Amino acid sequence: MLTIDVGSQGGVGYPIHVGHGILPQLGRRCRALGLGPRGAVVADAALGSRVDAVVENLRKAGFDMITIDLAGGDAGKNLRSAEQIFGRLIEAELDRKSWIVAVGGGVAGDMAGFVAATFLRGVDWVTVPTTIVAQVDASIGGKTAVNHELGKNMIGSFHQPRMVLTDTELLRTLPRPERVAGLAEVVKHAVIRDDALFTFLEEHLEDVVEMAIDADGLDWLIGRNAKIKAAVVEADEKEGDLRAILNYGHTIGHAIESVGHGMDPTTGYGRYRHGEAVILGMAAVAEIAERRGMWSSADRCRQDALLERLGVPPGMADMSLDRIVQRTRADKKRLAGKLRFVLPRRIGEVVLVDDVDEEAVRAGVAYIQDRYP
Repeated sequence: MLTIDVGSQGGVGYPIHVGHGILPQLGRRCRALGLGPRGAVVADAALGSRVDAVVENLRKAGFDMITIDLAGGDAGKNLRSAEQIFGRLIEAELDRKSWIVAVGGGVAGDMAGFVAATFLRGVDWVTVPTTIVAQVDASIGGKTAVNHELGKNMIGSFHQPRMVLTDTELLRTLPRPERVAGLAEVVKHAVIRDDALFTFLEEHLEDVVEMAIDADGLDWLIGRNAKIKAAVVEADEKEGDLRAILNYGHTIGHAIESVGHGMDPTTGYGRYRHGEAVILGMAAVAEIAERRGMWSSADRCRQDALLERLGVPPGMADMSLDRIVQRTRADKKRLAGKLRFVLPRRIGEVVLVDDVDEEAVRAGVAYIQDRYP
C-alpha cells in the first residue's frame, strides 16, 4: 500500500491511502482519525451492496451511520439535490461533531464534499473514490461543488477531506466507457506534468483500458497520478496559479459537457461523460496551441494518436459551435474578465495563457467538430 501525505496551507493535512483490497480498513482508519461517533454515508446508489459493506464496516468500528443514496449522475449534481441531503442530515439530528463519507465517483465526492463544507458551517468528511477519475483527480485537493444550469461547478467551496481511501480493486468492475472517461484525466496528468507517464501510456494503453494489468501495476499507475495531483494542490491549494494547470482541456471540455447536457438523457450524463468531454477539450486546445506555434507538430501528433487510441467520442457535428463558445465565457476560471487557457508547450509541460481570443476558441472547436463528427 502507498500512502501520500498531502499538506495544507491551512495547517491540517491528510493522507491518501492507495492499494488493492484496502476497503475493509476504512472503519479502523476513521477511528484513528478521531472522527465523531455519528455520521452519514453519501453514496452512488448504483454501487448497491458495496455501500452496504461500507456502512457495516463503519458500524463494526463503532460509528452510527445513516445512508443517503445519490442517483442521476452529473445531471443530479445541483442545489436541489444538496438541499435534500441537508434535510436528511437535519432530520437525523447530526451535529458539528458528525461527519460525512463519500462513496462513489466524482459526483458523489463533489456532492458530499460540498454538503460537508456548508452543513453547520463545515463538518469533517472522508472520501472513498470508486472510479478512475475520482481516484486520480476528483478526490484530491478539496474542491467541492455543484452545477448551475449556466455552468459546471459554479457553486462550491474548498474543503479538504480528512482522508482519501483509494481501493484500486474497485476499478476492475467499472464499465468500459467509465474506464475510458477516467483515463482522460490520466492522459491529462501525463501531458501537463509527466512525460515518462505519457510514454508508459503509449506502450501500455490497451492493457490499462481493459484492466489487463496486475494489482501492483494498477496501484503504481493510480498512485503516480495521485502524487501528481497532490503535488500540484499542495503547492497551490486555492487555485491561485499553478493549480490551474490541472484544468488542461477543461475549459472547452466543460462547455461541451454543458451544451450536451440533456441531449441524451438516457445516459444520466447528457451527450458526454465528463472525461469524454475532456478528451475533446484536449484535442481542441492542441489545435489552438499549434496555431500559436507553441508546440511541435510531433508532440501534437503524439497526443492526438494517444487520445484516438483511448477513444475520442463522436457526436460533435450537430452541436452548436456558437453555444459552446458562449459557454466558455461563463467558465469559472475567468480572471479579471479574461479566460485563462492551459496550453501545451511540450509533452510534460503546459503554460497558462490569458490572451486566447474568441476566434482561436472557435477554430479549436471547429477542428474537433470536423475531425470527430
